Amino acid sequence: MPSALTYPGVYIEEVPSGVRSISGVSTSVTAFIGAAKRGPVNKAVRIQSFAEFERRFGGLDPGSEMSYGVRQFFANGGSDAWVVRVAKGASPAQKTLPAVGGGNALLVKARDEGASGNAVHLAVESSPSTPGAFDLTVVYASADNAVENRTETFTGLSMNSQDFRYAVDVVNAGSELVTLERVAALGSAVAGTSTSGRLVDGGGTALQVNTLVDATHNQFRVSVNGSSPVTVTLNPALLTGTAAAQLTALCTQVTTAVTTAANGVTALSGFTCAPSGERIVMTSGAGGETSSVRVLPGATSDAATRLKLGSANGGVESDGTAPLVPRATPDPGKLVGTPIAGGTPMTGGTLEVSIDGEPFRPVSFAIAGADDNAKAADAAAKLQGAVRALKSTPAYAGFTATAGVDADRRLTLSSGTRGAGSSVAVRASGADSLAAGLGLAGGAASTGVNTMLAGGTELGFGADDPAFYSIFVGSRNDRKGLFALERVDIFNLLCLPGVTDPGVLADAAAYCQERRAFLIADAKRDSDTVAEMVADASGTALPKSDHAAVYFPWIRVADPLAGGRLRTCAPSGTMAGVYARTDSQRGVWKAPAGTDAPMVGVQGVTYPLTDAENGQLNPLGVNCIRILPVYGAVPWGTRTLRGADAMASEWKYVPVRRLALYIEESLYRGTKWVVFEPNDEPLWSQIRLNLGAFMNGLFRQGAFQGKSPREAYFVKCDSETTTQADINLGVVNILVGFAPLKPAEFVVLRLQQMAGQIQT
Repeated sequence: MPSALTYPGVYIEEVPSGVRSISGVSTSVTAFIGAAKRGPVNKAVRIQSFAEFERRFGGLDPGSEMSYGVRQFFANGGSDAWVVRVAKGASPAQKTLPAVGGGNALLVKARDEGASGNAVHLAVESSPSTPGAFDLTVVYASADNAVENRTETFTGLSMNSQDFRYAVDVVNAGSELVTLERVAALGSAVAGTSTSGRLVDGGGTALQVNTLVDATHNQFRVSVNGSSPVTVTLNPALLTGTAAAQLTALCTQVTTAVTTAANGVTALSGFTCAPSGERIVMTSGAGGETSSVRVLPGATSDAATRLKLGSANGGVESDGTAPLVPRATPDPGKLVGTPIAGGTPMTGGTLEVSIDGEPFRPVSFAIAGADDNAKAADAAAKLQGAVRALKSTPAYAGFTATAGVDADRRLTLSSGTRGAGSSVAVRASGADSLAAGLGLAGGAASTGVNTMLAGGTELGFGADDPAFYSIFVGSRNDRKGLFALERVDIFNLLCLPGVTDPGVLADAAAYCQERRAFLIADAKRDSDTVAEMVADASGTALPKSDHAAVYFPWIRVADPLAGGRLRTCAPSGTMAGVYARTDSQRGVWKAPAGTDAPMVGVQGVTYPLTDAENGQLNPLGVNCIRILPVYGAVPWGTRTLRGADAMASEWKYVPVRRLALYIEESLYRGTKWVVFEPNDEPLWSQIRLNLGAFMNGLFRQGAFQGKSPREAYFVKCDSETTTQADINLGVVNILVGFAPLKPAEFVVLRLQQMAGQIQT
């Protein structure tokens, strides 16, 4: 009973009906494995349109047979696919971003391995809204397909790992283009500060602090190192004397309020507040990535606005990670000189400099130093000062020159501007040899560009590559290649467009059998005659599996990358689309072949077949693609690779095998509730009810032979299928049978001439 019967009245109890509806699984979710222009390697990605494939994997590519197969899949009625990109020797492009305080800040890696990562651009700017933060823009710019282009923008990023806007966490969770790794040395972190705006004028008498603080404007709050804010209540009576004395008194009150034991926060003990000219500076104490000082408005009687405290009121707040923040990009134009040989006489002279393509202008300076390294350093400093003194444009004002030491004793000149058009050029001034002596005359110049990732590599591979098998089959432990599909809950069809390696196909067919899926295989591209295809079907080139089918010959489709010229393509992707369209229109029990299954986009085949040639291949289990008058390209066969007449397999036909897979997967998923139920007649009755309802639904849709359910299917689960010995072992046996529809493969018309009737 649901509850104790304690009072006289009516009690309501809901009794379960025992009906557990079984839903049919999908029948045409297709997995594709192959090369692609870009995208994650050895990771299954779900896509539901070709536009999505373009965005994620780069769209059509002449070197990717899979890309054309996916396009044909969606064109022919497919709607759901998993794509696994495989590649050989792929490595991600990357870029190290330098930090404001020196050293490196972040290592940026392309999320997708391969050469496509070299087209990722970065731009870093200081965040205008958040102190010590930065904004990162990531752009992928395709060289040949604007549909692929995308831009990601992340604002207010922090280098503090305890901050909710920590750059590594935010970008790695939200970017499809790059990942970040912090490489900045935390030892470079400093103490956080909060500096007020200017509080008094130059004379120190025109604007007194005690005129800003009164009984209604005497509070603000201070948070140190992310702690709970401490309220500071100022006493205006203590702000007396000169302007400097008032600033000192103000800081004394702030320090006392924040560090007093009454606050009960020992982390604030290192906090200090001190005047700095006409401002006050609050410092957190010890440096570190979490070191910070934040001034917030007072809950009542706010004085922060009047005292210009906090970034919102004109103050400047700098966190401990300020030196770790990446420098602004894009990159400037540069000129890197050749190494300066030891003992080179350097005393001074003249050379000519051009920034950003402006006319060359002469600069002169003297060089001093006790040794070669010191002379190179002095030359860099003097050259930088002389160029900046020109003050022609902002480019000259931001110009920098640095010098290496010893074996790397070369000068590096950098423009004061960034991005495209930024450049530095140097030439000798008349007979003066200073440009040559400093190694700048033959230096390597580079024009400024947006910061780009670099170093992404990917090796080409072909069917005869020794690594071909391992690339496509991969490792089950590492979830690579074929086994990247281990992470996919369900797929029904598998295509490896253009892959005809016998070893790969054999493993793919075996994996399909394991996953209750069906492999659509391609004939060899160079098997372009019936005799060659007969040899392949009769030999070991194709797996003898009833979980696979092969289609011959290859097809011809218009290639958008070649102005519509016809391209020879593998038919597997197109056939997967035909399977999907047939399933949705007629059901998985309908053969995906015949005049009701046109192959959209197919304009020809590599070998037009005659009826007689078709008759040689069909008995061997090879499905032919025919060009029929009026109907165009159609699949003209529906046999599995165990469909050869000589094999006499009960799984001869594609729709019979696929219907069985559909029923198996649906019942497998729909009977999980049976596990751990009491194994007796009530359970068996429920099983018969639920499975019978599912099978009857298929019968009413026309999936089986027979005029009545009794003739079409049966579900048996009782004491005959499950004996007492089975019950003792925890086993319940369910027997399901069905009468499949088999395609009318041969239509025989018998014609008889009627003889004239004899009059009687």
